[in-house]
Amino acid sequence: MSKFRNIMTGSLLVAGLAFGAQPAFAAKVTLRLAHNLSQDHVLAKTFESMAQEVSDLSKGEMEIKIYPNGQMGETKDVIAMMQQGAMDMTKGFYGELQAFEPSYFIFTVPYLFQDNDHLVRVLHGKLMDKLNEASKKKGFFNLAGYATGTRSFYTNKEIHTPNDLKGLKIRVFPTPTTNQTMELMGASPVPIPFGETYTAIQQGVIDGAENNITTYVSTRQFEVAKVFSEDKHTVVVDFLTISTQSWDRLTDEQKNILLKAASDSEEKAKAVYEADVVAARETVLKAGNKIIEPDIAPFQAAVKPLVDEMMQDPEKAVLIDAVKADAK
Repeated sequence: MSKFRNIMTGSLLVAGLAFGAQPAFAAKVTLRLAHNLSQDHVLAKTFESMAQEVSDLSKGEMEIKIYPNGQMGETKDVIAMMQQGAMDMTKGFYGELQAFEPSYFIFTVPYLFQDNDHLVRVLHGKLMDKLNEASKKKGFFNLAGYATGTRSFYTNKEIHTPNDLKGLKIRVFPTPTTNQTMELMGASPVPIPFGETYTAIQQGVIDGAENNITTYVSTRQFEVAKVFSEDKHTVVVDFLTISTQSWDRLTDEQKNILLKAASDSEEKAKAVYEADVVAARETVLKAGNKIIEPDIAPFQAAVKPLVDEMMQDPEKAVLIDAVKADAK
């Protein structure tokens, strides 16, 4: 059972809903979900599947209308709309959520998570409950979390050590931690919107970017950056984020259906992601690109001063220690 359900009251436990019976809805409801992903992205596929499950479970009385490809603007704009009640849901990347609730910095700390299993434990643990409670005060919270690997560099140069990053302009989603990570590794962080990255690399405005390999392929950025260097400096995690105003206007039956579909979407996303990783690696290699697997020790050493600095901040240290407590 997804830990995300723990933020709800006991009356909304999914196990207590008999899905075989026709729910007694107050009225047909449409929830709008806007995201900035291409429709062949892992999570775009996941949201389409989730929307179908919501329709099936509600006998057509609930609809999730999806607006992909940044139709409604960048995520920060969509979250602002959600706070005003003008949008219901979005795909919340932790860097984007951090702009509204600082605690999400925890997912930007380099080399904090041992592996994907460690990340999943954190997403379904007590720390996530705290982040959701903090988020509610800002007008949104998360129904599901999706762990999709790690962020690595892709450029037209092989990156074996931090020295290879010196002088390179790398597109990042700007957060204080991300910017410092890039600078300590020798790169110059450049805050370019997600949708403009391909053209920026193509035109030489930047030298590359950093993300997981499935995004590298789904955005077709592999066409303009020919080397994927897997230093795995931070995790990739996104959330299904809902407006508290939208949540509060749902009936208990509607909330339960949405929770059930959101929980199921985590497993579906995992399966799709694992398949897409295999396909993405094949696509990269067939295109004649290189996949480099550098020794990560020099990269970890380069960013150690940043982690040491964070541990001097009592509030940040508590969150970092909470993540470490879920390591095995």
